[in-house]
Amino acid sequence: SFILTPKNAPEWASDREKLWNEVERKDRRANSRYAKEFNVDLPVELSEDEQKELLTKYVQENFVDEGMVADVAIHRDHPDNPHAHVMLTNRPFNPDGTWGLKSKRENILDENGNKTYTGNSRFPRSIKVWLVDWDKKEKITEWRHNWAASVNQALEQKNIPDRISEKSFVEQGIADTPMQHEGINSKRHERKAFNQQVKNYRKSKAGYKNMQEKVVNRGHLDSLSKHFSFNEKKVVKEL
Repeated sequence: SFILTPKNAPEWASDREKLWNEVERKDRRANSRYAKEFNVDLPVELSEDEQKELLTKYVQENFVDEGMVADVAIHRDHPDNPHAHVMLTNRPFNPDGTWGLKSKRENILDENGNKTYTGNSRFPRSIKVWLVDWDKKEKITEWRHNWAASVNQALEQKNIPDRISEKSFVEQGIADTPMQHEGINSKRHERKAFNQQVKNYRKSKAGYKNMQEKVVNRGHLDSLSKHFSFNEKKVVKEL
């Protein structure tokens, strides 16, 4: 794991604990979002050093140079599935190293440049203006395209014919069904399904045992009922 910081970042931004504590300290609203995370599969055709170099260059050019701090963790828990998790800060830094603004409010003016109001409100109408474009859908599409281009360039340099694409099969005109990535969620569903099977089995077994007891008890009652008087049968029925 390693951290990449932009040029205006203070020294503490390179310390993981201090970094995320400062992020939480700055954004105190109940609905504050502290970070964005994305995951990428690293091409198995490259060596570990080449994978790290590819990832570092991509993160630096696409995120860090834009003003984000990137907290990167490469996972190699399975030889066929090297991948990386990248956490990105949402707020830019000012030139002096302090936290900057993600957005600001601008007043809505009329044709004469005067503030406008709604009804009897004493507060002028305003709109929210984003100072960074990091949450735009177009930006996410751009990042996905750049990752595919970076990987394909690395594969081409090693004379490897395989290529990847950020586009879906439909967008590429391929008549095929995409494979589902089997991550931790798939195992969670398997465990959930197995646990449900165990619960159903125990419930059925308990129900079967209860039914057996009812059948036996009913048999005893029927045998005894042959010797009951009319009044005794009435009492048993009420019970």
